[in-house]
Amino acid sequence: MAQLVGQGPSVLAGGGTSAFFTTPFPHTPGDKARDTEGNEYLFVDFIATVYYGCVVQITPQCTAAPLLDTAAAAFRVGVVCGGQASTVAGDHPTSDNGGWVQIYGIHTAVQTGAASGGLVSDNTVAGYWCVPQASVGTPSGTFSVILQTAGTSIAQSSTDGNVIYNMWLIDMATVTDMNRLTTYPGASGASGPVSRNAAAGIAGAGDTSGANTSAFIGNTYAVFLNYPYVLGNTVPLSNATS
Repeated sequence: MAQLVGQGPSVLAGGGTSAFFTTPFPHTPGDKARDTEGNEYLFVDFIATVYYGCVVQITPQCTAAPLLDTAAAAFRVGVVCGGQASTVAGDHPTSDNGGWVQIYGIHTAVQTGAASGGLVSDNTVAGYWCVPQASVGTPSGTFSVILQTAGTSIAQSSTDGNVIYNMWLIDMATVTDMNRLTTYPGASGASGPVSRNAAAGIAGAGDTSGANTSAFIGNTYAVFLNYPYVLGNTVPLSNATS
């Protein structure tokens, strides 16, 4: 859980980024805050059930719901920070709640349905597009990656995808000195996403035999967010290498 730091005269409700609230909300949807490491968060009104580490689409009214591959409009994108990866009632935000999503900075445990790919054996993260999960499972709002395709000197080869712009995979080996790694669960492994509890200390989360399987898909990536968004268009993806 990140501790929020008020900007100017703002007063922030307690509980840090993991807190979520019922009406009347202590913040107006659209309020922003930063933590001590410069990561930025947006307060939203959730209009569907969400879980920690899942990706949401954010409307101009700052309502948020799981981001799906079928999104056919332009939305801002954020990562859910409120609650836990647990299906237990009261452990996660629902359509009755408001809470924080991260829109800028490093999040070390974003839920992904990708079983492999990204951070390949050479430890690079370049060459991968972040996209909404094409095959929606449980929980809704996980993301996937598409490897950029190499072009030729005659014609570019490409694949299609609904890109999450301004969201990139990162190699956690480059940021191991970050203090928040001791408090944020999950980190990308050198050979791909890791199977790891997306909410440390929650019994059963990420355990296929546990009660919280539908709250944690089983893998996480570390990502850098720079006010990500989608346009709702499936576009050709190529690395334009000749």
